[in-house]
Formats: sequence, structure tokens, C-alpha cells
Amino acid sequence: MRNRKWFYRQLFSYMPAFFIVISFIFFVFFQLLSDQSRKEAVKANETLLLQAMSSIDSSLKTIEQMLMTEMLKNTDISSFYKNGTQSDYYLNIKLVEFINNFKNAYPLVDSIYLVRTRDSFILSSATSSSLQDYPDYAFIKPYIEQEKKDAGWTGVRNFEEFSIKGAKRVVSLALKVPFLKTGQGFLVVNVSADAINDSVEGMYSQDVSYIHVLDRSGGDVLPITEAQSRQNAVSRAISPVTGWEYQSGLMNGKWFNVANQLYNVWFMLGMLMILAGVAWIVYAARRNYRPIEQIVTQVQKFSQTKASSLLQGNGEDEFTFLQSAINQLLEQSNSYQRQYREDLHVKKAYLFQQLMEGQPLAKPEDWEMMRDTMLLNDMEKRQVVCVVEIDKFALFCSQFTQQDQYLMKFALKSVIQETAQEYGGFVWTEWVSNDALGVLLQMEDQQDPQRQVTEILDHARIWVMEHLKLTVTVGAGGTAMGMEGIPDSYSQALQALKYKMILGDNRIIFYVQHIKEEHGGMFDYFQLVHSIAQSFRLGKEDWRDKYKTLIRSIEQSLLSSDHILNLADYLMYSIGREMDKMTKEYQELWEHGGRSSLQEALQGADTLEQVDAGFEKALEQFYGELQKIQETRNHSETIRRVREYMDRDFANPDLCLDLLSDRFSLPSKTLSKLFKEETGQKFVDYLIELRIGRAKDLLSHTDHTVQEIAEKVGYVNAISFGRMFKKVVYLSPGEYRDHIGRVNQGGNQDMTAL
Repeated sequence: MRNRKWFYRQLFSYMPAFFIVISFIFFVFFQLLSDQSRKEAVKANETLLLQAMSSIDSSLKTIEQMLMTEMLKNTDISSFYKNGTQSDYYLNIKLVEFINNFKNAYPLVDSIYLVRTRDSFILSSATSSSLQDYPDYAFIKPYIEQEKKDAGWTGVRNFEEFSIKGAKRVVSLALKVPFLKTGQGFLVVNVSADAINDSVEGMYSQDVSYIHVLDRSGGDVLPITEAQSRQNAVSRAISPVTGWEYQSGLMNGKWFNVANQLYNVWFMLGMLMILAGVAWIVYAARRNYRPIEQIVTQVQKFSQTKASSLLQGNGEDEFTFLQSAINQLLEQSNSYQRQYREDLHVKKAYLFQQLMEGQPLAKPEDWEMMRDTMLLNDMEKRQVVCVVEIDKFALFCSQFTQQDQYLMKFALKSVIQETAQEYGGFVWTEWVSNDALGVLLQMEDQQDPQRQVTEILDHARIWVMEHLKLTVTVGAGGTAMGMEGIPDSYSQALQALKYKMILGDNRIIFYVQHIKEEHGGMFDYFQLVHSIAQSFRLGKEDWRDKYKTLIRSIEQSLLSSDHILNLADYLMYSIGREMDKMTKEYQELWEHGGRSSLQEALQGADTLEQVDAGFEKALEQFYGELQKIQETRNHSETIRRVREYMDRDFANPDLCLDLLSDRFSLPSKTLSKLFKEETGQKFVDYLIELRIGRAKDLLSHTDHTVQEIAEKVGYVNAISFGRMFKKVVYLSPGEYRDHIGRVNQGGNQDMTAL
């Protein structure tokens, strides 16, 4: 391609945007640099402020601590307040000397005077006076009258000791003397505000920054000039010692403000650059989109007229080449049918899933259009949904590689379709899960749809078994008329497959032929399972007969796989609960051996026959281990003979622990304890179980009255018998007899063994 006009057009269109981006990067750099400088200046000013505050606080705190130390150690000060008099000139001279020495040691101190409340006497380095005549009486009066307590350092005030000298700006501290007891007076120290200002001014250059200190009432501790007052404070802090507020700022305020303004200018400039870049990109895109619009127009025309030839790269520029390439792509995908077939299987599988789940589909006229293009079923005819499930799918996955599994699934799907064609039928097959193939069979034989299903799917089942060495089980739902009935037929097919466990695999299971309404007798099954678990706990051999009765009842009642698995789980739960009543060695045997063997027998079982065989073997093994434990226990034989005696003589109303104690030569308490350890049950509970069990049998098979049955099982009073029966069975004797009658009429005679 010699001519590169399209390339240069694109290049020059977006070059300004490139420069805008570079400029924006520089803007970000200078913006960050400016912001960092501003932060550093603020940080330095804040450090200066903290240093000044720390210096002043340290000086004031040192003065305060040293005065307190002197008040504790200086005997002259103590003597002044305790027993001093106005005429004790020697003591007063020594105190004046102390005051002068302290002022020399701490230059910030302007003056100190001592107030003795006992005789209203004041002593300073310059004078002595009565309290009421002293010029600073107004300041000290609130402290004497205890209106102010522990006020700390005051704000700035005017102190005038002699009118000839004029007032001075000071901050004061009044200390109670002695400060550990009720005060006998005060020691007042005045610190010069000007001296504080002089000490702080040496810490910074007033041409660069300033520090302004305000006391608690807002008065100026450190005065500032008019120029400084016009600046904006950038740092503030509150002293923890005095409570004063410290403010600081930069004296070159206009430059600092200029920098802030430049910050805003940079920000606005950056935003304008972004907007300019966006505007230019939009403009360039709109200008360059015009040839694309032309291409779209040509594509629309091409799809209608089918151009006869394509350019072969001999155009004037890249645009011509691009146009030629698009025309070639359109030619390759021109046919809607070919484009649709590329993903036909995905769309068809999704549509099949929607149909099975009853999701809203297209209108009838739209369905007819899809039926012609996707080769779908005619919904005007009856349909039957079948589900073909691969038997022993876990074994299937372990025996074959992933690729072989795909091939065998493809073969299964193909053979069903080919068999339907041979028999003149029409099927739609899609995989609904890893091990299940959904089949929508269109009924050509309206009179006998079951025959048509059998011909097609049974032939495919036999072919798969012979050639693929694989067995499948087919669940067939009822006949559906229209789309609305297909989800019900699909549910029926899945329900039919649940009976594979009891009917066996490698067959066709018709929902309408095999599935009957269940009798709702699960409570009776649970009772029988509970009885089996009790026989295990008591070491009775009759558990085998009860187990066979349970299996026989399941076969006759045609329970689904869900119910069978629930019963198996309940049997394991019941045995475990009974073992929990026993000693620790029985519990460990169940936890480490019995439970796991039953769970292994249940896993991988597809039919009731397999479940029965695995469970019976595991139960026999567990029962044998129980017998071995019982044989090794010292009193097992004795308790066994006690139980045999109770089984024979439970109808004796006088049967009790004392009677058995005399008969077997064991103390009643020992007998009760051994009975509980060996059977996991109290003596009274075991006796009640025997009597109620016999009563249930008499209620089921005889016409004896409740009073007669009560006497036959060891109860003298029929009322007591009825109360105990209802407590155990949750039904009264009469209600239980009616319930058994209804069960027998429903065809569950085996359950009367309960």
C-alpha cells in the first residue's frame, strides 16, 4: 500500500490529544511540587509555633516549680507566714533579698510580693504595706475571699506598684502558702509580658513570620503589629500549661497567597486542558466517523444486492482496503442459515432447557419459524418427555477418559436419533445433566404412545448395552399436549427415575404404569426402624426378622429412592442414638466401625437389592462385634437371665426390682446399675416397653377390651394403662386400634409387626 493518506489522517487527528496529555502530565508534576512546597512551609511554621509555646510553657512552669520548692524548703518564708510580724525587720530584709535573688535567677520575673492574711500585711522587694492600701489589692482580693481557687497563670493584666513608674503588662500566678493546708497567705509572682515577647522574638525572623499569643479572655499576651494582624494564621495551638492560644503565620503573606492563587490557577488550567483534550477527541472522532458511516451504508446496500466481486488490495489507500476486507467478511457470513448453524446446538440446548423448566417461550407463530430453521418438534402433536440416565455414572467416569466419555455420550445421543428415524418418529435430544439425556419424543402413534416409546428407546437401550458395554435406565413421563404440558411430563420422567432403586436399572420406567400414590405410611416405617435399633441395643436376635420385614414392606409399597435413602439415614441415626445410651466401648465401636461401614454400603448403590445386600452385611458384622463385647463383660450373663425372666413374667403386676433382687441374689441398687450399663435402659423403662409392646400386639390382633388387655400386660388399673400407653405411643389404645385397622385396609399388613 503506497498511499498512506488514511494513516496520516489518523496520525494528525490524534496528535494534539497527545500533546494535551503530555501537558497535563507536566501540570500534575508542577501541581504536586507546588502543593508539597506549600505543605513544607506550613509544617515549618507549625514547628516554630510549637517551639515558641514549649519555650514559654517551660519557663513559666520552671518559675512555678522553683517557687513551690522554695516555699517548702525556705524557713524564712515559713516563718513569715507562721509567726512573722510587721516589725520583724530582719526577717523582712532576708525575704526581700530572696525576692531579688530569684528575680536575678529568672529574668522573666518582674516582681514578687508576699501576702499574709493573718495581719493583712504585704511585703515586696520595693515596699511593705497593709493589704487594703496596696495598689494590687483588687487582684489579690478574690483569692483571699476564695472566689478563685487554683486559677493558674492569668492572662495579661496591668500591674502598677508605684504610680510614678507607671503600669506594666504582666501575667501573674498566685500560690497559696502553705499550699498543702488551709492557706495562711499568698505568694504572687508577676512575669513581664514584654520579657516573654523578647524571649520569643529571638527564635524567628519577624520579616518572614510572626507569632501571636492570646490569653483565655482573648487579650494579647504577645502584641502584634498592624501588618501582622492583616495576615492569615496558618497554624494554631492551645497551651496545656496556661490555656493560651498560639497563632502563627507567614509575614510574606502576599507571596504565600500568590502561591495559593497559583495553586488554583494550576488547577483551573489543568481542568481546561482536560476539557480541551476531550473536546478535541470528540471532534476528531466525529470527523473520522464519517467514512465509517459510509462503510455502514455500503454494508447495508451490500447485504441487499450481494456485490459480484471484491477489491484485491489495488485501491488508492487504506480505506479502500478496509472496505474490500469488510465486503469479503460479509460475503463469508452472508447467509443467515449458515451463521445460525454455527451456534445452533447452543441455542437449541438453551431452548430445550427453557421448555423443560416451563419458562416463557416465543409465540406460536415464532415457534413455527424456529421449527423450520432449527428442526424442532411440532407442538400441534402430542409429546412425551423421557430422561435417559447412565447407570453407575461414578464407575463410568472412573473407567473412561474425558474424551472417551464425550464420544460415548455422542454415540448414545446419535443412536436414539437414528433409531427414531428408522421407526418413523421424531425426537429432540439434549443433555440436561452430566449423566442424564433429555428426550422430547413426538408421538406419531396417537393411539398407543407407550408402544412408540418402547420401540425407539428400548431398541436404543439394547444397542448401547451390546456395543458400548454400557447400561442406561429410561424414565418416561406422561403424554403432553402442547408446550404447557411438557414441564409436567419432564417432572414425571425424573420422578420415574427415582424408582430405579427399587425396580432395578437397565430398563424403561413408565410413570403412568409403575408410579402409584404413596400411602403416607412413613411413620410406620420409622417405628419399625426404631424397633430394629432397640434390638441392637438389647442384643436381641429378632433384629434380622424386623429388617427383612422392612425390606419386604419397601418392595411392596414401591417407595422412591428419596424415601429409601431417608429410611437408611434414619436407621443409622437410630442405632447411633441407641448406642449413645450404652457405655463408652459400645459408642466407640459404633463411631469407628458400625457407622462408616453402613455409609460405605449406601454409597454407590443404585438399586434396593444392592442397598439391602450391603446393609445386611454391615449390620451382621456390627452385631457380631456387639456380641463379643457383651461376652467379655462380667455381668452380661446375669443381666441376660434377668431380661429373659422379665420377657416371660412381665404380665406379673408385682414384678419389680426387689423381686428380681431376691431371685438373683443381687442388691436392688447394684442390679439397677448393672441393668442400665448392659442395656442402656432403666429397669422401669424396659418393663414399660415390654408391656406396651405386648399391648400393641393384642390391640392389633384381638378383640379384647382395653381393661382385659391391661390385665394381661400387668396393669391392674385400665386408666393407668391408658395413660402410660398414650405417653409411649402418642395415641390412646382405642386410637391405636383404629390406626392399625386403617393400615391393614391399605395393604401394609407387614407393618402390624410394630
